[in-house]
Parts: sequence; C-alpha cells; structure tokens
Amino acid sequence: MALLILLIATVGYGGEKRAMVFPGERWEKASAASQGLDEEKFVEAMDYLDKHSTGSKTAQMVVIRNGYLMWQGAEVDCVHEIHSCTKTFTSTVLGLLVTDGVLSVDEPAVKYLPSLDDEYPLYSKIKLRDFASMSSGYDGVMGDGWEYYSTDLDKHREHVIKYTTPGKPLYEAGKSSRYYDPQVHMLGYILTKVSGKPLEEMFRRRIAEPIGMKEFSWSDFGERDGMIFNNPAGTPGINQTGQKQGGVYSNSLDLARYGLLYLNKGNWNGKQLLDPAYIEQASSNQVPLETKSNLAGRYGFYWWTNGVTANGRRPIPSAPAKTYMARGGGGNYIIVVPEWNMVIVRLSTTSPDGDTTKGGINENLWEAFFSRLKKAVLE
Repeated sequence: MALLILLIATVGYGGEKRAMVFPGERWEKASAASQGLDEEKFVEAMDYLDKHSTGSKTAQMVVIRNGYLMWQGAEVDCVHEIHSCTKTFTSTVLGLLVTDGVLSVDEPAVKYLPSLDDEYPLYSKIKLRDFASMSSGYDGVMGDGWEYYSTDLDKHREHVIKYTTPGKPLYEAGKSSRYYDPQVHMLGYILTKVSGKPLEEMFRRRIAEPIGMKEFSWSDFGERDGMIFNNPAGTPGINQTGQKQGGVYSNSLDLARYGLLYLNKGNWNGKQLLDPAYIEQASSNQVPLETKSNLAGRYGFYWWTNGVTANGRRPIPSAPAKTYMARGGGGNYIIVVPEWNMVIVRLSTTSPDGDTTKGGINENLWEAFFSRLKKAVLE
C-alpha cells in the first residue's frame, strides 16, 4: 500500500452537492467516503500512483475535495522549489492587474514597454495574452543559452538582462506557440514595471496572505532596473551562496490552498481575490489548433489544460474535460478538477545536484491514475 494517511470521517455524505469549505489555520479533514468516493477504489488509485511513480512518489501528495483534506502523504510539509509551476504564479499576478483594471490581456505589450519593438517592429503585434500563452514569438538576445548552475551572481544577472532584451523574433505573435522561458521572463519584467512592485510582494499581499499560505517565498535574480526581479518562470539556478533559485518555494498543503482558490473561481470564503472571468481564461485553452504546435488545444495562461488536441484526443482522456494543471520539472504538479470539485497536489524533491529531470510523472501515468480515480468518484 502507498505511504499515506487515510483520514477519519468528520462529516456525513447524503448524495447532495456539498458547499465549498475553506481551511482556517489548518485543513478540515474528512474521509474519502464522506466526500462521495468509493474508499477502496480511491486507495487503489493512490497505491497505483505510488507504485509506478519515481522521486517522492506520493509522499508529498494531497487530495482535496469540497475543500476537505481527504488524503495526505507523510511528507506534505516539505518545502522546496516547484520550478515551472511558478509560471502560473506569474500569470496570477497578471490576473491581479486585470482584476484591478490596470491592464487587459488583449492590449499590446508595447503599451507598457515601448522599447519592445524598437529593433524588431514585429514585436508591436504582441499582446499580453500572447506572452501568457507562450504564443508571442519573442526571444531574448541570448537565444537558448542559460548558465543554470553558475554560482556567479553577475552571470545570472547578465543572463536575466539578456532574457529581457529583445532578440530576433521566432515567429509573428499568435501564428505559433513554443514552450520557452524568455517570453515568461519578459512578461514578468513588464508586470514588475507596471505594478512597481516585485512579483513576490504582489502575490504575497494579494493572494498568499489572504488564503493562509504560510510557506511561500519566490527566488530572485537580484535587481533589474532598480527593483528586485523574481524568477517568473521557475528557471533553475543557484545563486552565489549556493542557494537554489527555482522560482516559488512552498509545500503541498499550502499549494492546495492556491489550487482551491482557482477551483472556486478566485473567491476565497466570500472574498473575490481574482476576477472569475480571468480565471476562466487562464484555465482554458488559449492556443488554437491552427498553430500546429505541441501546445495547441491544451494550454491556457501558463496552465496546461485537458483540451482536445490535433489528434482529436485529450492529453488525459480519463480526466474530466475541464481539468487543468501547473507542471514543474522534477515531478511537481498542482491539478484542479472542477467537475469533481477536487484539487490534487503532487510534489517531488529534486536531487541535490540540481537535476530536475528526476521524480517526474508523464501523462501516460496520469492517465492510468485518473482511469482508476474516476471509478472511485460516486458523486
């Protein structure tokens, strides 16, 4: 059996649709059966994932339904970097500025960074939504190079500046898409300039503190134009003191709060923190099939969706259609399943040498897991 803690029922289940509950200082616990799941089949799904995954397996995993903590592994308090899951935190800061009416995702990026198209006029066509959906065609002057694990802070700063210095376009905005960190760095740079605050400060004050995320920090590359520039993409690195710089740092229990906020359309216990229309955009496909890229049909604003792709199938066919997830190197996932009122967080600690390829779970394994989990969902 998987290493897990099955929780004792604290509420009954009568088949009715349950109202969302929100955690206070701690999550309220309930058994899977009390939340409308077949306990035995649920355990089978968790056991399967534990047996077939690598890295931390299910030790850093939590499953939430209706706001109740139904299942947790033994290491859910473990705090570490979540790499590219960080990208969704950057698009959440974008959502805060949309919520405030400061900007719109359909506005041209040059409105907020006039120098963007100085050397390459094609960049005038980039909208903020293009950056957020990896469809901008933007490239920095550095190309594909990045010294991930240099302990020389000056080299890090040099590369960050290159990421946010426009280079030759890859393609016209909206015509294709490519999973590529420079465009995330550029969006993070624009958001920092527009807000006048580091990304971490915006997220902490507006999201982390209101929803009770106690374990939250966001690594940075020092200053850019006089302000701290947080790592907007979760791009790996190590600073001059040997500390990792893999973007946002948190644990499974607190990241589940973040997932619950998205599940509840930006509303936290009656307080609307994010525009629900923006949440809908961010968590829905924004990359048309016509772009013929590997993101087409299945990518929102840095959230991976379960949309129909060019082959006519969903990436995880057994998961409900509206399922979406944040994905980070090393096997880090924040999964939101609206149809089941469920949040799943699965983290994995990367190896000490900075190798972020270990501990991963591929889509085939998630399909196998969801094919078992859906049999457990009774209501």
